[in-house]
Amino acid sequence: MVSRRRVLLGLLGLSLVRAQGIRVEEVVGGLEVPWALAFLPDGSFLVSERPGRIQWVQGGRASLYAELRVYHRGESGLLGLALHPQFPREPYLYAYRTVEEGSLRNQVVRLRHQGNRGVLDRVVLDGIPARSHGLHSGGRLAFGPDGMLYVTTGEVYERELAQDLSSLGGKVLRITPEGKPAPGNPFLNRSGARPEIYSYGHRNPQGLAWHPRTGELFASEHGPSGEQGFGHDEVNVIVAGGNYGWPRVVGWGNDPRYRNPLHFWPEGFPPGNLAFWRGDLYVAGLRGQALLRLVLEGDKGNWRVARVETALSGFGRLREVQVGPDGALYVTTSNRDGRGQVRPNDDKVLRLR
Repeated sequence: MVSRRRVLLGLLGLSLVRAQGIRVEEVVGGLEVPWALAFLPDGSFLVSERPGRIQWVQGGRASLYAELRVYHRGESGLLGLALHPQFPREPYLYAYRTVEEGSLRNQVVRLRHQGNRGVLDRVVLDGIPARSHGLHSGGRLAFGPDGMLYVTTGEVYERELAQDLSSLGGKVLRITPEGKPAPGNPFLNRSGARPEIYSYGHRNPQGLAWHPRTGELFASEHGPSGEQGFGHDEVNVIVAGGNYGWPRVVGWGNDPRYRNPLHFWPEGFPPGNLAFWRGDLYVAGLRGQALLRLVLEGDKGNWRVARVETALSGFGRLREVQVGPDGALYVTTSNRDGRGQVRPNDDKVLRLR
């Protein structure tokens, strides 16, 4: 029997959807911890499931596209996806995974698209820190307007890794599609520093999105809930070489050595991905169990958040948010990740129009 609380949450979600003038449709359900979406040119999409599968969703039906060996524990496993920007001329899909082959680590791999399946092609970037507890693995992949691949990595609960330029942990990385350090990276010629690093001082960055007009990179990041204070999950504007402070600073430190966040939640709103849609920035919430709309004011290099609104709730934990080729906003639930209340037909991909 459906609980009264679940009914009330569902009604709340529907009322919020109507208030924002948004319609919600379930595209596909029955997924297991979907983490990232990658849209193909025909409007179908690939979705990663953290236990190690990639599903291909066409016409509302999912079929197995690839299965990768992963170390699936805690927050680790198969995480981000990104399609090569020149697909299908360059028939590659990139994925972020945790593996235990000789040593435990995270890596970026490339799959070749062959008909109706993806075949593992090669490891693009290896040696990203991972730990047996499986926490703080980062994992978001996205190609930027410059054609380079951006990768978010966590500091695996070893806080000082975020400040250590000889480590790939706690960073935003920028590499070529072949896995080389991208031209123009800020630490290419710095002795002892990893040349793949684009920004550092991150705890567990989870999302990447570029402003559609200015081209600036925005990122979402988990704050130190239960570790050093509580909450302070962030949205940051990422600049080359920027130090975002963890673990020296939490929230706004007003210290010129570190970049202040654009926005943070003092009480905690652990975010998933974020996306620009119809002029505003949308952030998916895991423990916050809502999709938030951040209305920005200002211009390049001088943004502020004018107001924050709830655009969607009532579906539980939300992880992925991305704009599809049809102009709709796609959101995934994450209720089967061991931290949520599983609802009928979870986990789902939702379409917002």
